[in-house]
Amino acid sequence: MRQNADQADATASVVPAMLPRHSKPLSMVAALKAASHNSLSFCDEELFDRLIVSRRYGLQRVVFVSDPAGVKHVLLDRFDNYPRWSSSRRLFEKELRTGTLSSEGEVWRRHRRVATPTIDVRSVSGDIPKLIKIAEARANKLHVAAREGRVVDLQGWLSRYAAMMWNHVVSSGDPDGLDVINWLARVPHRPSPIDLVPKPKWLHDMLTSAPEPESIAANAKLDRLIATRRDPAYAGPKDLIWRIIHAVDRESNEPLPPSEARDEAASLINGGVATVRAMTWIWYLLALHPEVEERLHAEVDAVTGGRPIQPDDIQKLRYGRQILDETLRLYPPIPAILRESVADDVICGEPVKAGSFVLVMPWLIHRHRKLWSDPDLYDPERFGPGMAAQRQRYAYLPFAAGPRVCVASAFALTQLMITISVLARRFRFRLAPDRPIVPAGSVSLRVDGGLHVTVERRR
Repeated sequence: MRQNADQADATASVVPAMLPRHSKPLSMVAALKAASHNSLSFCDEELFDRLIVSRRYGLQRVVFVSDPAGVKHVLLDRFDNYPRWSSSRRLFEKELRTGTLSSEGEVWRRHRRVATPTIDVRSVSGDIPKLIKIAEARANKLHVAAREGRVVDLQGWLSRYAAMMWNHVVSSGDPDGLDVINWLARVPHRPSPIDLVPKPKWLHDMLTSAPEPESIAANAKLDRLIATRRDPAYAGPKDLIWRIIHAVDRESNEPLPPSEARDEAASLINGGVATVRAMTWIWYLLALHPEVEERLHAEVDAVTGGRPIQPDDIQKLRYGRQILDETLRLYPPIPAILRESVADDVICGEPVKAGSFVLVMPWLIHRHRKLWSDPDLYDPERFGPGMAAQRQRYAYLPFAAGPRVCVASAFALTQLMITISVLARRFRFRLAPDRPIVPAGSVSLRVDGGLHVTVERRR
């Protein structure tokens, strides 16, 4: 699974940013403190060498599952035995209530059946021309930074850019929709150590603070967007909010009750935000690897002939897609998936008691020494033609897997490929000196402190 020799020589000495790995497992207190600050910072060397690791932190048993067969067992085969950990779901409950990101059981199943068709490939395909126009318009603003030689926080810029693209899908560009997206982008807030301690729901509710003014205002705007689209006189676009409140369950042929439709709209909007974190890492990795960047520029130029990007161009950028896939391997948008065992089970020969925490971590799996050759190196050729057959199915899961696979993954991939094509056609980004790059994991993965770059025009 290695790239050709010339490329290997050029890139072998460049190891993209990662976190230090502890030589030994952390104590319970140290692990809890580390996880609340950065969900990746408690990882130790053993976790990258063994496919199944079972440990005890105080009274709590934790099983780390990186074996692809075990991942399939947890996320697909025994899905009902491994619901999301209640404390992690409760981080979303305050704002998303019955939405799919905070529900389980039959409520989750019903919401999922209704939500999936509203954001699948067919639903977002009609938005692509407009999304490209938004990307081109936003890219125009980078020309000023290039001309002035200013340092730009590309992560912050991309977050604002992505919010505008997502808002077109969510609310057809309504300004209130952008406010709702920006609010939900911060849900849930970074957990404190007390959030990670198992506790009954009554205690969680008692410790939950009252809604902040920003939350109250954003909820009112979401309610207005929904009410507008429920009005029989509404004649506007059938955007995501319209689709979710009018969609029906294929089993009952009934729509979601109004309050649940609101919750699911909030959940879908929130879910569409996290995956765009990958945008930042794309440009970080290209800045480290100019030979890969050069090849991408050559592909974009060959496909477009120098003209602006068209919708049909996106699928032709095969090397661009390899770059995206390798970025998602090294920096998966959702770095950790936490489940809780309902009943006693066995995973790849390892006994798992009821009440055990089961951690499936794409951050570990995608960098595991038993699953990948030179796993910490950046190598888009891993995803070249024919390479999928050499990879175990559940060794790569940037959007999770099984019934809870990210419902917005189709949109995320479309948005990411539009971003690659539009920005690569027009710019190069160079890392600003003396700005450390530190991966920060919480619910999603970002660059701690931002990605500071200078912008160079290509055309």
